[in-house]
Amino acid sequence: MKNNLTKTDQEQLQKRLKIEWTYNSNAIEGNTISLGDTAFIVEYGLTIKGKSIVEHTDIIGHAKAIDIIYELIEQNNIIEENLFLLHKAVQTEIIIDYELPIGAYKVIQNARYVRVDGKLEHKYYPHPNHIKHLMDLWFKKFGDISTPLESFEACVERYIQMHLAFASIHPFFDGNGRLARLVANIPLLKNGYLPLIVSNEDRQEYIELLSEYNLKSKPLDETTTKLIEENKEYKKLYQFFYNQYKNSQELLDEIIRSKG
Repeated sequence: MKNNLTKTDQEQLQKRLKIEWTYNSNAIEGNTISLGDTAFIVEYGLTIKGKSIVEHTDIIGHAKAIDIIYELIEQNNIIEENLFLLHKAVQTEIIIDYELPIGAYKVIQNARYVRVDGKLEHKYYPHPNHIKHLMDLWFKKFGDISTPLESFEACVERYIQMHLAFASIHPFFDGNGRLARLVANIPLLKNGYLPLIVSNEDRQEYIELLSEYNLKSKPLDETTTKLIEENKEYKKLYQFFYNQYKNSQELLDEIIRSKG
């Protein structure tokens, strides 16, 4: 994607994208630090009064993970070690717990509450014993990033598939949402587009659409051969993600307008 920006404008755009991406992705996961304070932390390393160390390190770690993503698009393949490195970046806990490994797949089963017919139900993610098989499928389908995609729409399609497959597998004990939104952007960035940033303002719709998709899709396990189901919920998610691209485009447009 050509935008004819000067080097200084490009640097400004990259800085603003990193801040917006970091703020929104962490806010979706419950981080309460504002967009403005996120900028202070990312740019100047400042601490914000009244905010926890964990919230600060979440921001620093996500910003570091974005740098890693930009390094990965120079490669032709995504490999397991790349995901482990990204996980170490976004998971910044100081205490080491065998049951909550950082930079390695989960060893205990995790779950979430979902609303079914108005009631909350406890739903498990895939069992740790099935993660290797499922991630092998993920790398087989998405690991090769050497071939250019033919259009923006194809890049969004790849985004949703990588995101949905990764989030459905949920290979780590924590950080899966942030990692899904990071790695799914590799095809867009690799093909010269801006990153797709899911806005925290649309958090509820985003979570509900993901939940609806998972409820209507077959559970993933050691017998799984296909990670994605292109059902009605999948199509809703495609439209949602397609529309979210405007969040980055508006930043670019603002910089272009400022040039007169």
